[in-house]
This record gives sequence, structure tokens and C-alpha cells, in this order.
Amino acid sequence: MSGVGETPEGLLAGSPLFGALPADTLREMFADARLFDYPKGTTIDNDGGMEWFNVLLAGRVKLLLSDPISGRNFAPFLLEAGEAFDLITLLDGAPHTTTPVVQEAATLWRLPMAEARAWLKRYPAFNAALLPYLATQMRHLESLSASVIFDDTATRLARIILRHARPVEGEERILAVEGLSHELLAELVGSVRSVVSTQLKKLREEGLIMHRRGRILVEDLEKLRQRIER
Repeated sequence: MSGVGETPEGLLAGSPLFGALPADTLREMFADARLFDYPKGTTIDNDGGMEWFNVLLAGRVKLLLSDPISGRNFAPFLLEAGEAFDLITLLDGAPHTTTPVVQEAATLWRLPMAEARAWLKRYPAFNAALLPYLATQMRHLESLSASVIFDDTATRLARIILRHARPVEGEERILAVEGLSHELLAELVGSVRSVVSTQLKKLREEGLIMHRRGRILVEDLEKLRQRIER
């Protein structure tokens, strides 16, 4: 994706943060934004969020926490097109510890953090959209924290599958999860790949999921929901 010739309002039409903002406001906000393309696996140089504000236009980016001693990784967020990162740094000016890593080839708009911070005073419509977006992220972290503490690995996996399942074209009742490898699932649930593989097998044996052509398929959505709630 090059983004050349495409308008901000077109590129961000589906964004939960920017999608409802007026077109003229978006054009002003992103007039000086720089476009970057990153291949899969790239660790985005971000200086703890201090230098750049980032808006994802295409692809997926995971925000990764890493333990240098154990080598384990945990990804509290897997961001998709239309989402932004470094929002807390935008508000408080302090660095954070997550590292953005490209999960699927990504296109980003980046602009200096100081310019993005000026939006807070200049564009009331952005402030009005920012608070609900931050609330959604905080609720996700609240739910994730409770799940890590209270749920077993199979239940945490079921939650992640449910969160990322999408309808399959031509299939009335089947949902599919695309692009979530066992390694990524382990990072999303805070486990390791070998454990995730074992627990996915358990979910298959329970009749909750099946694998087909590299995808995780959900045939009975209600049964999967019951697995999470019990």
C-alpha cells in the first residue's frame, strides 16, 4: 500500500479513533505526516514512543513486552488498520516499555510526537474521539489482566480466538481466525508455543475449533462462548 493520492478521510474511514472526524480536520492533522512501509518482522524504531506518533493504515503491529532473562514475550495488543499507538506517551510525555513489531507487512503514518500533542489543544473533535478510544483500550487491559490471573491457558486461547474471529465468505455459520500462528497466540495469551499447541489440541477435542488450510475455524460460536463463561 503506498497511500499516494489517497485522502486521510479515505484511508481512515474505518478507524475507531479517526473515522468520525471531519474530512477537513483530518487533512490538517495529517498534512505533514510521513508514510512508512515495513516488512513483516520489523522492529519499529520508536524510542519508547517519545519521538513519533504512529497511525497504522494497513497490516498488523503487535506491541510486545519482553523479559530478557527468560526470553519470553507477551503482546497485550495486536493492532490493525486504523488504530494508533503511543497514545499514553502522547498524553503524559513519558516513555513506555512496549516494543512495536510488525506482524503483517504494515504501512504507517508517522509524525513527530510534539505535532501530535498539539492536536489536543487544536482539535476538540479529536479529544472527543480520543477518550472513548482510550477507554476501550483500558477495558481490554482490565479484561486481559483478569484472564491472565484467573483463566487457564485453554480459556485464554478461547478468548483470543473469539476476539479475532471473522465471518467466512460463503459460509453462513463458520467464523475464521486468520494470521495467528502458534507463536503469536502464545505471545497474546502470555504462554509458550508448546503449551499453546497442546491447548489448541484440547479445544479441537472439545469440538470448539478446527484447523483448515492454516486457519482456525469456529463452527459453534455459542459453544465457544460457553467455554469462556463457565
